[in-house]
Amino acid sequence: MKTIIIIENDDVEQEPVTDLLRQAPEDFTFLYAQNDQAAIVIAKQETPDLIIYDLSTMQSPQIKGLARLTKKLPYIPCMAILGEEGLLAEEVNTAGVSRSITRPLQIKQLHKNCTDLIELATSGQVRGIPIHSLLQMLESDEKTCTLKVASKQVSGMIFVEKGAVIGAEAGDKEGEEAIYSIITWEDASVEIRYYNCQRQQTINKPLISLIMEAFRLKDERDSIREKQESQKKPKLELKHISTAGNRISLDIGSKIKMEFDTVDTPLVSTMVGMIPDEYLIVTTPAPFAAVKTALETGSRIAIKYLHMGRLCMFKTQLLKAIQDPHQLLFLDYPPVIHYHELRRAKRTAIFIPCTFHLPNGPEFYGVLVDLSGLGCLCQLKSKGNAPLPPIDIETKVQLRCLLPGLKEDQELTGVVKNIKKSSAETRIGIEFTELQQYLKEIIEKYIYSVESITS
Repeated sequence: MKTIIIIENDDVEQEPVTDLLRQAPEDFTFLYAQNDQAAIVIAKQETPDLIIYDLSTMQSPQIKGLARLTKKLPYIPCMAILGEEGLLAEEVNTAGVSRSITRPLQIKQLHKNCTDLIELATSGQVRGIPIHSLLQMLESDEKTCTLKVASKQVSGMIFVEKGAVIGAEAGDKEGEEAIYSIITWEDASVEIRYYNCQRQQTINKPLISLIMEAFRLKDERDSIREKQESQKKPKLELKHISTAGNRISLDIGSKIKMEFDTVDTPLVSTMVGMIPDEYLIVTTPAPFAAVKTALETGSRIAIKYLHMGRLCMFKTQLLKAIQDPHQLLFLDYPPVIHYHELRRAKRTAIFIPCTFHLPNGPEFYGVLVDLSGLGCLCQLKSKGNAPLPPIDIETKVQLRCLLPGLKEDQELTGVVKNIKKSSAETRIGIEFTELQQYLKEIIEKYIYSVESITS
C-alpha cells in the first residue's frame, strides 16, 4: 500500500484531492498536513511515497515553504496543484516539484501523475553489494538518485546526480565526513530512491578519491581501536620453569613452531624424541629450501608450543642437522622454559577414576585426566563396539569421583563445553556448576601443591 502526504487548507470549498484519489483503483493511505513543517515531521516518521502540495487552497502563495519542503525531502517526489489560472507555474517548477497540475482536477490526469511519481519514488533495494561498488556502477551509468543506506544501528543518505556523489548525511555528519563513514559500512542494505536535484553540492571530489580516503580513514580508526583494545587487555604474566632434572613436557608427535633469525615467518616442525639434559630431536621444517641457509651449526632458534593451556617457549641452538636416513635437527636442551598461562584457572594433569552420568541415561566409567577449580576433562572409553550415546554441548552431566585429600566420593555437576571423539575414546570438557566452595578450595590447593613440586 502506497502512502501519500497531502498538504491543503481544510477551509476551502473546492473538491479535496483525497476524494478524487479514493475513486482510483489503487488503495492509497493518506496523511494530512497544513504546512511544509508539519509535512516534514510526518515524512521523517512515515517515509511516504509521494507528497501533494495543494497551493490552490492556500490564501497566499507558499513558494518558500514548497522550496523548503523539496530541499529537506529530496528523496520524495512532490506534486503541486495550482489554481485555474496556472499562476506561479514557473516559480513552482524551479522550487523543485516533480510535476504540477492545475484545477479543475480530472481524476484520470490526477491518478496518472500520482502513479507515475510513486513509481519513481523507489526503484529497488540492494543487499550484499559493497557501497563503494554500487556507487561505481551508478557513476558508470550516470544515474541520478538518492541512496538510503542502513547498517546495524546507523543510517544515512547519499545524493547522486548524473553519477557523481554531490552530498551525503549520516546522523550529525554531512558532506565528505558523512560519505567517508557510509562507504565503509558493512552488511548494509540500500534503498534506491528518487532525487529531485535540490540539494546544494557539498562534495566535489571524484568518486575514486572518496573511496580511497574512506578506507584510509577506516584503517586508521581500526588501528587506533586495536591499539586501545590491546592496552585494555590484561598482560599475561611471563613465568619460568627450570628443566634441571625434569623432562620437557613435549610428547613425540607434538607440533612446535620454530622461528629462525633469517626466516621471516614461523615454520612448523614435529617432535621426534629427546635425551633429557642433552638434546631434542625434531623434524626439519618444510619447505627445506626456506630454511636450508639457516641450518648452520650454532644457529639460534626460538621454539613455541602449547601444553595444558600454556603458551610455552624457549630459545635453543642447532647442534646438528642430518639428512640421512631422514631430515632431522638436533637442538640443545634448554635450561629453562618460559610460559604464559592462557586459561582462566590453574589446572593440572591428573588420573582420577570416575563415573559419568547423563540425565535419565546409563552410567559410564571414565577417568578425569585434567582438573581445575572451574572444570575438568573427562575421558570415556568405548567397550567393544558399544557406541556412546549422543552428547550435545550444554548437556547437563553428573560425575562421581574421589577427589585428592577426601575419603568419600563426591558428586560434581556441570555442563558439557567441548567434545573430542576418536575411534578409541571420547574426551569431554566439563564446566562445573554449583561447585561447593570447600570442594573448589580443595581442588585449587591440590593444583598449587602439584605446581610447587614440579616447578
